Amino acid sequence: MAEINQDHRRSPSVDEKHYDSGKTSLAPGDESPTRLENGKTDTALLLNEAETMERIRAMPDDATPIFVTFSQHDPDNPREWPKWKKWYITCFASFLNVITCFCAGGYSSAQGDIEEVFGVSGEVATLGLSMYILGFAIGPMMLAPLSEYFGRSPVYIGSWLILFIFQIPLALAPNIGTVIVCRLIQGFGGSAPLTNTGGTVSDVWERNSSGNAMMIYGVSSTFGPPFALILSGWIVLRTNWHWLFWVFMIVTGCLLVLMIISLPETRHSIILERKAKRVRKTLAKEGVSSGTLQNISDVHSKGEKRSLHSLFAVNLTRPIRFLFTEPITMGAAAYNGLIYGIVYLLNEAFPMVFGEGHDFNIAKWGCSFAGICVGVLIAACFYPLQERYYLRRVSANDGKGVPEARMWQARFGAFLLPISLFWFAWTSFPSVHWIVPIIASSLFGAGIYIIILGVLNYVVDSYQTYSASALAGVILIRNLVGAGFPLFASQMYERLGNEWASTLLAFLSLLFVPIPIWWFYRGEQLRLSSPWARCVFQIHWISVGRAQY
Repeated sequence: MAEINQDHRRSPSVDEKHYDSGKTSLAPGDESPTRLENGKTDTALLLNEAETMERIRAMPDDATPIFVTFSQHDPDNPREWPKWKKWYITCFASFLNVITCFCAGGYSSAQGDIEEVFGVSGEVATLGLSMYILGFAIGPMMLAPLSEYFGRSPVYIGSWLILFIFQIPLALAPNIGTVIVCRLIQGFGGSAPLTNTGGTVSDVWERNSSGNAMMIYGVSSTFGPPFALILSGWIVLRTNWHWLFWVFMIVTGCLLVLMIISLPETRHSIILERKAKRVRKTLAKEGVSSGTLQNISDVHSKGEKRSLHSLFAVNLTRPIRFLFTEPITMGAAAYNGLIYGIVYLLNEAFPMVFGEGHDFNIAKWGCSFAGICVGVLIAACFYPLQERYYLRRVSANDGKGVPEARMWQARFGAFLLPISLFWFAWTSFPSVHWIVPIIASSLFGAGIYIIILGVLNYVVDSYQTYSASALAGVILIRNLVGAGFPLFASQMYERLGNEWASTLLAFLSLLFVPIPIWWFYRGEQLRLSSPWARCVFQIHWISVGRAQY
């Protein structure tokens, strides 16, 4: 899941915004006009586009700052777009997530041929996968501020162009060094969906009505890697490893064209900035003074759009600060890192269990990952039950979010990981029919889907305004672990054997079973011990007078 709308205030504060009565427009969800104090000594009006022009025309010399916002049912507001359009954007952005994971995991099917052609060891060839995942870790930290400054659409297009272009030198690579460098750059470009897709979902859906959209996004994040191994195995078997990357180029190129044609800007701050510019341009043609026009800005920037330098400074430092000071972020990062580490380690077991043990060729052992895919899809079918439970808890809490309710299913999903890994470990003998460990892997797929989606939703709900920074820290650790674990996966399975190596993973996952249970029952105390999450909690307390946590 990658970012939700970011806020770059320097430190948490309960009293950051003050509202009193005034004759202004309605922001979405407001029930009465508001006048907003902008943090300086003057007072600013919160108006929509039409009301801003009406006021300036009536009072052209008024120096009161005006912050342009959406009106009710504003057609420029992504959350007011037709449902078909919102679902198209959600599914398209999620499919980008599938394809970037496809490009990541698909490399494993070509790794054997790359070792043979370039005469390198398995560890060196594995760097092609590790560098791509390392690019996943670096990319979000760099692309998030660009997304805030330029918008989501330019970042999608620019980064996807990188992923597309660098398929060409990869397909024509004359040596292993070219492969490794191109994979690192591709990982950086392919990380755009990690940065933007979660934010895109939050742009077009209200938080308490985004359950089904988040379900699709969750499927794209967990379904993509195993699905990649199924398809890529057949491509490599029928052609060669060069054609695998030509296929990647064709797919990413088609999506790039479709992206340019059909994917609109959804980031609210960018849309409102454009509305403010449109207002200033229209009024300038009518002869309004430049001094008056300077007082018109969008509600997000409040006339002081931050520089790229300051945005980079916040995006590169705040996630690290969260990792060392926020218990929720630390726990989520550790749990997600463990899960992704286990996923990449388990990937190494499949060619050994099904290739060597059951004499599957590369395409057939790739198909053995279908069990994980099926498990993910089955878990997704049960996700509406989680969403229904969450909405009941929200309704009982005066309409305010209850982050702990996001962990309802994760309490049970946590047990699926050790159960499935123990099952997989001790049914991986050649004498046991191959379908038995595949059934075990389906439970593993269901478990990772339930846990990852639950944990990320819990982080988002706990931090809300600051969730982008918390998620950036979680994703950073997750992908650093994902980049490092494949480098020793083959050695671990060769030395311990299929059974005991997978058993070790089962015991590791067993250690983390209490985390979602603790968060479900004692999450409030955990949030109160997290400085930034406590800030969000206190703001909600003030906003409702007596929050029922």
